[in-house]
Amino acid sequence: MDGGHDRAVTRLPSDPSAVPAARRFTSQAITQSGGHGDLLDKTQLLVTELTTNAVLHARSPIRLSVTPGPDRVRVEVRDDDPRPLAAPSRPDPESLQGRGLWLVDAIATSWGVNSNEKGKTVWFEVG
Repeated sequence: MDGGHDRAVTRLPSDPSAVPAARRFTSQAITQSGGHGDLLDKTQLLVTELTTNAVLHARSPIRLSVTPGPDRVRVEVRDDDPRPLAAPSRPDPESLQGRGLWLVDAIATSWGVNSNEKGKTVWFEVG
């Protein structure tokens, strides 16, 4: 999905500071391309969830890319943990964790995981 739009890429540390940094980076990339409202809100929520997952589980540097388009945004969150993701499942209402992939599955128009021996990239599109 390029459509002539610029992909914004950044690297983030594997610590909690990555989460607000990812939100700011994503917001800037989307607003600079004219995106706002529901598209921005959904994308920020999902990038928060995936970045948090990478910090908590992968414990490796994170590469975030955001490709905004006129009516959709593609986000990729890459880490260096080759372990596969668990399938999204409905979270326990009492739990404070476990909603990330479930939210991605529920909100994104499409999403997936590209894995290799060095890690994985979890991507989603919101439109």
